[in-house]
Amino acid sequence: MFSAPQTDEPLTLRERLRDLRATLSLVWHASPAHSATYVLTSLAGSALPAANLYVGKLLLDEVARAAQGTVTYRALLTLLAVQVSLVVLGNLISTVQNAAQQLLGDSLQHAVSRRILGKASTLSVEAFENADTYDRLQQAWREVGSRPLGVATQLVTLAGAVVTLGSVGALLTTLGPWVLPLVILASVPAVIVSNRFGVEGYRMLRRQTHDARVQNYLGSLLTSDTLVKEVRLFGFEGYLMDRWRAYYLGFRTQLVTLVRRRSAWGFAAGLLSALLIGLASALILRRAASGQISVGDFSVFVLGITQVQGTVSSLLNGFSAIYQNLLYMRNLFAFLELPTRDLDAGETWQGRIESIEFRDVSFRYPLTDRDVLRDVNFTVRRGEALALVGENGAGKTTIVKLLTLLFAPTGGQILLNGQDAARFSPRSVQREMSIIFQDFGQYQMSARDNVALAEVGRLDDIGGVQDATRQAGAAFIESLPQGLETPLGRLFQGGRQLSGGQWQRLALARLYFRDASVLVFDEPTAALDARAEFDTIQALREQTHDRITLLISHRFSTVRLADQIIVLSGGEIVEAGSHDALLALHGRYATLYDLQARGYS
Repeated sequence: MFSAPQTDEPLTLRERLRDLRATLSLVWHASPAHSATYVLTSLAGSALPAANLYVGKLLLDEVARAAQGTVTYRALLTLLAVQVSLVVLGNLISTVQNAAQQLLGDSLQHAVSRRILGKASTLSVEAFENADTYDRLQQAWREVGSRPLGVATQLVTLAGAVVTLGSVGALLTTLGPWVLPLVILASVPAVIVSNRFGVEGYRMLRRQTHDARVQNYLGSLLTSDTLVKEVRLFGFEGYLMDRWRAYYLGFRTQLVTLVRRRSAWGFAAGLLSALLIGLASALILRRAASGQISVGDFSVFVLGITQVQGTVSSLLNGFSAIYQNLLYMRNLFAFLELPTRDLDAGETWQGRIESIEFRDVSFRYPLTDRDVLRDVNFTVRRGEALALVGENGAGKTTIVKLLTLLFAPTGGQILLNGQDAARFSPRSVQREMSIIFQDFGQYQMSARDNVALAEVGRLDDIGGVQDATRQAGAAFIESLPQGLETPLGRLFQGGRQLSGGQWQRLALARLYFRDASVLVFDEPTAALDARAEFDTIQALREQTHDRITLLISHRFSTVRLADQIIVLSGGEIVEAGSHDALLALHGRYATLYDLQARGYS
């Protein structure tokens, strides 16, 4: 049920360079000033290690000569002042560099987060009904704070490492032609191991993305305030915990295997490195014993070993880190490259919607081979109410999504006032529509926001919000501590939780708040009691006089309101007509009506 194998398509060098350019462009445009400051301070700081080594060598050599009385105290103080100045300069450069990096990282995280959220807002509704979209979104979001900056900083680090290695290496070559190659060679094994297992770690996380999302979902079931009653009553906490732990144990097995292999290879790499450094040290000691190098020269070797090893590791790991970070960046770019639907593309719809016609409309979800709707035909005009009836999965909600232009039909036409809806921008048409979905939103905001979000340009229209709440029968708002300004839900401190029926009344108020010519009610009374349902139906009758109304309901007390009723089965219309006409047919509608009526007898 939850398995979702992923494949890793290898990228060409050109594609990786394209991703590298795109990443650097992302970093630069996030904050040009901080990007330039970081680069310049990093390169300037890279030349300081060699300068420190050289001044330290001179100071040690002068101290040795001072012991023989050939150097003055003033000369020693001069070299010490130079050394201290280099330390102060290094601290200053480091301070500016760290500040620039921190501010650049913050700007970059904000910029990338905006791009991800902006992309998510342009994806089609079908995309959000695809689990792969969520996997891509999670992979992109998980690394938003570190990976883009990691690519840029590692690239700058590479340039700095070249400067450091070149300057420090020049000092080491004065000790013999074989010293620098041995020290460099000693740094290579650890880098190879780090690179190899870094890539394996990435692939392991990539494989685990779907299962990790399932594990997080199972954990959310155990911590949900809305589900805790069912979980406790049916007592399936243990089952959820077992499944949650089963995923963890699967992750753990893979992690243990990876850590053991990485540790074994890491130890072998460290052993080889130690032997090579030992060989280089033995050769230097032999020259020292013969008096061919000074104390200062020996300090250059001892300190230079650490410096060169660190620099070579940084250099080689830099390539590895850039490669790995680009793998993660590919996740981000893959998400940003998902096809989008421009809701503002097309002509702008003007005026009220007087009629809606479905003409041989069919719909099939992407990557599937079955139509969920087939050759659907109906017409509804202003002042009329159309009800959709059918069992779950019959296609009722799909018709709603097509009618509201959330989906585009894969066959046939939807006509608005006799014109093809495909000509017009979905956004402009949707401004003439208002809807309450069966899975309506419960926004953890104020009661006013929950209503006024239907038209964000009217968030301050208190009178309009009050009228909408009255139409929806949401009188309970008056008893809230701060009235319309009361924060709702349990997510934030001070929030007041509502019952299911109260949340549904707010969703109805949200529908009424928009002055739309088409009203869509998807199970508008599902969470209401009998009296509340009666009041809501009466309000619906008042709203249908000069608008187009579409109803989806399993309650025939609501369905009877409609002038025309369409019965769906398997994505096709099997019956259509008024309530009385359909009862007279003694078909599927009459059967469903009798079953429900029998439940009240």
